[in-house]
Amino acid sequence: MFKIRMLPAGYGDCLWVEYGDPAKPYRLLIDAGTLPTYKEIRARVEQDLPERDRRFDLFVVTHIDNDHIDAAVRLLNSPSLDVAYKQIWFNGWKQLVDKDVMGPHQGEYLTALIEQQEIPLNRSFRGRAAFVPDKGKLPRKKLPGGMTITLLAPTLGQLQRLRTEWKKALGPDAGNSKKALKKLATLPRYKDTLGPPKALDVKALADTPMKPDTATPNASSLVFIAEYDGKRCLFAADANPQTLEPAVDRLLQEEGHARLSLDGLKVPHHGSKHNVSSAFIQKLNCRKYLLSSSGQRFHHPDPEAVARIIRYGGPNAHLYFNYDSDQTRIWDARPLKSKHKYHVTIRRDQDPTLDIEL
Repeated sequence: MFKIRMLPAGYGDCLWVEYGDPAKPYRLLIDAGTLPTYKEIRARVEQDLPERDRRFDLFVVTHIDNDHIDAAVRLLNSPSLDVAYKQIWFNGWKQLVDKDVMGPHQGEYLTALIEQQEIPLNRSFRGRAAFVPDKGKLPRKKLPGGMTITLLAPTLGQLQRLRTEWKKALGPDAGNSKKALKKLATLPRYKDTLGPPKALDVKALADTPMKPDTATPNASSLVFIAEYDGKRCLFAADANPQTLEPAVDRLLQEEGHARLSLDGLKVPHHGSKHNVSSAFIQKLNCRKYLLSSSGQRFHHPDPEAVARIIRYGGPNAHLYFNYDSDQTRIWDARPLKSKHKYHVTIRRDQDPTLDIEL
């Protein structure tokens, strides 16, 4: 079994992965979404996990944007939930100053809570920064139960640029866990408490010239492929094309293949037109595309990004949306699906999660 549950995470990401024996699976949590997502995570933990088995074998916080990290702070600051974490992957300040190597404030809070609770941080990387070296083979890490993680990004240079922004935001308080915990204690939001779709021109949208995302935090995202039992999924966080395209090329060179075979892709940056390039999609051989966003605030996914997947992702692409919104509903029109030969699954409001079996 290799199953991905897309939680409703507002305009952010929160992915609950289970693999192995369905009766006793191993679990990964990848990001935690915006602050309200905490309620969704808590509900799933309380309803789906017996008290004796409330644990995640790995919790990956890909980067410091609020829509990925905010609920993670609340989650780790909730002792009443009694969740255990075997390991957390996160590049905090102490990893960034690892000889040059990020929303910095939430990053400080998260790091301080991890240290306070003595949760192994980046244990797979000997406690240091999780990054891809400029030369040599891509880092591959084994998880309990037989899953393999291949890290594709970030590079050391991307973490160095993030360190500069982190320092600019926090100044001399960067890396001061005592001050971070003191500040966290003053923030109530983190405290523990008991019509027909219009016709779309897919070709024109897909071929719209793109302006790539250049945000430093997005470029610093942890990007990786998770493999289990012959299935693999690329979790692209908020990475940009400048990161993703060479990273995939590097892996293809290692494997000796022309296209990267995947069973699933967590589409980068919630389906932003600035992060999903036609060139990136054409490097993949993938059927299932996971798009995580409520459409609030930034109105993701952008139609240009979805069109690039439909046009360049090969026939019978299957789009999975974890929200029923104006931005996703337009793609569920029968004439459009028939013409371009793709499929759509949308999480309905009555369903707590959208589950995808790879």
